[in-house]
Amino acid sequence: MLAGDVIRAALRTYRERFWRVAGTAFVVFGVVATVDAFATVLVIDRHVSRPVGAAVTSAASAVFSMAGVVVYAGILDKVVGAHLHGHPDLSISEIRKVLPLGRLAAADVVLAVVTLAGLAVFVVPGVVAFTFFSLVGPVITIEDRSVGSALRRSWQVVRPHFWLTLLLVTIPLQVEEAVLHAIHYTDIFQHPLVPAFLVNGLLGMVIGSLVGLVEVVLAYELIAADVARRPPSVLSG
Repeated sequence: MLAGDVIRAALRTYRERFWRVAGTAFVVFGVVATVDAFATVLVIDRHVSRPVGAAVTSAASAVFSMAGVVVYAGILDKVVGAHLHGHPDLSISEIRKVLPLGRLAAADVVLAVVTLAGLAVFVVPGVVAFTFFSLVGPVITIEDRSVGSALRRSWQVVRPHFWLTLLLVTIPLQVEEAVLHAIHYTDIFQHPLVPAFLVNGLLGMVIGSLVGLVEVVLAYELIAADVARRPPSVLSG
């Protein structure tokens, strides 16, 4: 399996499902940035009491951001499945109804905790842990697994392709995070909400959607490769 093949498949989906992929990214990433900027304004302007109010506001913003990204990742899973693998081509509203949002959110939290624990020990263990478990979200939606089973499955399919996953998922996701959080809208704009929505929405269209597509396409390819080389009894979670 070559990195170029995965990237070309992701780009083909991006072109041929542009409004579904990029348009949804614009809305999701734009709204997430707007909520984050609004929360920052509330804290800076002291409309909430400190420190409890600030902590609650920040936590609520973080939860909303995670929920938005989780929903978008699930949408990408369904779009790639329909475009490249012949799965039912669902509308956005239909996709939202069938997404296992609770499991996806729980998996996101577990992945964050495991990664932070690894980073606390040293940088390398955190990167390694993230890479092995980075496909837990796509695995949940593709194979309809529980969180624990999906974590084990992610490790299983990534292990023979660790360096490919590091190159196509771990590094691009870190770049995406750095770019999307590099702009402090409340420091630049007097009224940051509209700029946050527009700029982060556009960055999501260009960067977030492509990074997410590559991750999902890779997940499908690694799962297919693992299924092809293992007896069915080994694949059960």
